[in-house]
Amino acid sequence: MQTNMLPIKPYDCLRSSQEIRLWYEKNYHLLSRAGLWLKGEEPNTMDPALFYQAELRFLICRLSTYRDVSVSISHPLVAQIAQEVAGVFTDFAFLPPPKDLGVMTDAHIPLWVGTTTKEPPGAFDVLGISNSFVLELLNLPKLLHFSGIPLFKNERMMRSDIPLIVLGGASAAVTSVLHGPTQEQDFGNTCGLVDAVFLGEGEYSLKQFLEIVKRGKSAGLSKSEILQACHGKVDGFYEPDKYEHRYQIVVQNPAGTPMEAEITQGNLLEISPKEPYVSYPVRSAVVYDLDQVKTLETGPIWYETEGLGAGSLQISSGCPCFCSFCAESWERKPYRERSLLKLLEALKAAKAQQGLDTVALFSFNFNTHSELYPMILSFYREMDSVSLKSQRFDLLSADRFLAEVQQVIGKTTVSCGMEGISERLRRFLHKNLTEEQIYKACEYLLERGIRELKIFLICTGLEQAEDFEEFGRFVKRLDDLKGMSGSNVRIIFSLTPLYYPPHTPLQFHECLTAIADIKKISRAIERICKLQNMEFRESATHEEIWMTQLLAMGDRRLTAALIRSSITDGFVYYNAIPKQILRNWRAYLMELGLSEENYFCAKGKDHVFPWNDIDLGISKKFLWEEHERSIHFQEREYCLGRPHVEARCLGCGACPTPAQIKKLTHHTISQPFLMEEILRITASKRNKRILRAVVEIESTLRLAPKRFVGVAIARALMLAIPEVVPYYQAVSSSMQYLEEESAIADFTHGMNVYHLSFLSHDTTKKLLDNESLSLRLNHIQEHCRGFRIRECMVDPGDMPEVHGILYKICLPAEFTAPFLQQKLGAYLHANYVRHTLLKREGQTIFQVDPKHRKNAVVLYARIDKTHRTKEADTEFSLYMLASRRFRMQEFLEACYGFERRKEIVRTQIEALGYYGKNPVLQQGAQCTSCHTPISEAFLFSQSSGENRCLFCSTQPNPH
Repeated sequence: MQTNMLPIKPYDCLRSSQEIRLWYEKNYHLLSRAGLWLKGEEPNTMDPALFYQAELRFLICRLSTYRDVSVSISHPLVAQIAQEVAGVFTDFAFLPPPKDLGVMTDAHIPLWVGTTTKEPPGAFDVLGISNSFVLELLNLPKLLHFSGIPLFKNERMMRSDIPLIVLGGASAAVTSVLHGPTQEQDFGNTCGLVDAVFLGEGEYSLKQFLEIVKRGKSAGLSKSEILQACHGKVDGFYEPDKYEHRYQIVVQNPAGTPMEAEITQGNLLEISPKEPYVSYPVRSAVVYDLDQVKTLETGPIWYETEGLGAGSLQISSGCPCFCSFCAESWERKPYRERSLLKLLEALKAAKAQQGLDTVALFSFNFNTHSELYPMILSFYREMDSVSLKSQRFDLLSADRFLAEVQQVIGKTTVSCGMEGISERLRRFLHKNLTEEQIYKACEYLLERGIRELKIFLICTGLEQAEDFEEFGRFVKRLDDLKGMSGSNVRIIFSLTPLYYPPHTPLQFHECLTAIADIKKISRAIERICKLQNMEFRESATHEEIWMTQLLAMGDRRLTAALIRSSITDGFVYYNAIPKQILRNWRAYLMELGLSEENYFCAKGKDHVFPWNDIDLGISKKFLWEEHERSIHFQEREYCLGRPHVEARCLGCGACPTPAQIKKLTHHTISQPFLMEEILRITASKRNKRILRAVVEIESTLRLAPKRFVGVAIARALMLAIPEVVPYYQAVSSSMQYLEEESAIADFTHGMNVYHLSFLSHDTTKKLLDNESLSLRLNHIQEHCRGFRIRECMVDPGDMPEVHGILYKICLPAEFTAPFLQQKLGAYLHANYVRHTLLKREGQTIFQVDPKHRKNAVVLYARIDKTHRTKEADTEFSLYMLASRRFRMQEFLEACYGFERRKEIVRTQIEALGYYGKNPVLQQGAQCTSCHTPISEAFLFSQSSGENRCLFCSTQPNPH
């Protein structure tokens, strides 16, 4: 490895949360989406005041951005598990979005910073890294280094001010590239980007670990002593540097002089434990009884419009199938289910805690669950919407009723995996799927009128002419079926190059899709699809597959290359691998004396893999036997019992007892319910009770999506009134655009109005009447943070039509009154608003001509001198009554100018009230302030404007 990448000097970050918070408050507008991802304090996150009282502080870190992982359940589940340990405080940290990296490093802000506490990593005792997929590992060195954390374990162990660095997650068993000793690459005697790894499922192991760390910290143990205490006490605990990996040394031209000899590195020869107290191999943690642990219930409500009100409930773990390409099929065995009784308990808790209206059945294949039909019926009764995602074609083809149920519950988009384009290739992939089963399942779906069918394909690199011909016939047949069904279904084929995962039969196979670009195969499949008017997509590039495959198959010798890519060359992975990165990595391999061919070539049954010190429950002998079947295009039925298939144990070794084996092989799926039952539920959902909540949103939540507050209101109602949980449906509308149509919706606070729908039922009629709600309002408010519910009203009618919105606009202090007067006057002139400029008692008033108010974008405006406040450091406030035609964004852009457009979000915009158009008013109604006739309708306002005219109600509030 070239030495121009060295030395990597320690990066000096700010170490004071007060300084980091102050920087955020002054610079949030420079960050992506106004820094909302770094705001913190989402519902169901811990109160930052508890940080200093905690016995143990745990920072949960992601290698991807806030937006990318907002729908993930892994890090919220880690937090939920950790919080079950007394005295543990949790916070979250994320990879900053692309444009924020430079902003933060220039200011010496740690890239991983606690979003709620604004504490740097050094203030925590443990950093827990959640790794979902292999390519994320490319970001780890940079995130560590630019968070002020030494890269190598031996350096960290000597410093008490550096937390323990542990890693877990779906890809934790595929992280050999993190663990290398790098003295051979001029790093000195260093090793290990992480201190320890959690293999498998963490519901028990994480709590075991945190308890040991907490006791060790209290007893004054060193970090090394704490880690040593974890061996034999923490399930799936793997300390990589306690295992020695020895490699073959190859000498080229040995007959020449020593100067002429070229030394290169060969295969991994042996792995051996260094200490007597460590297990070899380390067995991954498995939770055999899911009913004994919780699924995600108290996950944070993230500041992301996508996913608000939607949550996932894990109904099963593992997979009973043996698809050779699927890591989950092998790493998570045996297949286990959570019972319906426990699922319903979890659903009710999650619905209330997260304000859910939609629940997704989280499973590798939801239609394998033995209580599938009572689960769908029960969930659909409880929720406005039930999302059914991954399902198997073969099971769907044997169950016409499931297609009917999906239609009834409103599922119009279905995704299934066909994988190989021919039966021959599906046998190679061990998919257990015939063309007739695929066709039959499609027939059931099309006759039920689905709108979109997405079919996943895998390019194996083994495709031949007869495979293309078979696929062409199938696609033509599918198009004919579409025509015969009279369906307008949108059919999409999505193609992914084959990935050869470790711990599967494909680990022995030549990595064809990484060795050669498969564009010719891809284009051939695309032509077949488009010939029959089917859509075609590719979900991964050759560069992504190459990089994924190298990191997965790579060993500890690649650690130096990973560091160089991330820190010296500065690459950060954001969902794409540029071609240059592939070229860079090939150069790294050459400089290290390594070869991609060594990693991508076929391996024998006795090959020593970098992960041989890890045991995920499936014997290597079994993997080799399945590999042999695959390359001969043979397959066996998987071991899950199902109709018309006599299932048997295949001997993979994952099931711990004969009882577990019997449970799988004798597995049955519950009988379908009567269709009338679910139709009755569907009919009952048409009769709804609407609750209107008038809220005042504080400036602290002005950056959050408006729908976020609606979901938070639903959460508060359900936590305060648990009896109403089964009847809550959804946030149905909002005074300010729920769909976020206007950019201004993201940073306006103040008054807003939400409609929440509930099933009309005797219980809701009793609990949700105006008198009961008035009595419970203070209790409901206890569950609200960042907004205040002013009023709740039941069955108020449709959302009223708004003619005018009264805004209070506070621009930064440098915006003077003359400047505002000039900008507002120019804006009104440009929008043909006739007005008169008045000066009165220190106010500048823009009084719109009454004859032209009907189509004006602004109905009234006034510039006031105001007192500076903590929320708005400003000298003047602009009160503006705007019609719905007004575009705040355009007005602010005119004020700030192009060169300061990023600062627009610094503007404090408060909605003070809403006014109606052409009301039916009591004859002779007069304003209590100026005694003139009232001509506008009062709708909702902060002040007592109900008996005041439009202009008097625009006066500043006394408070």
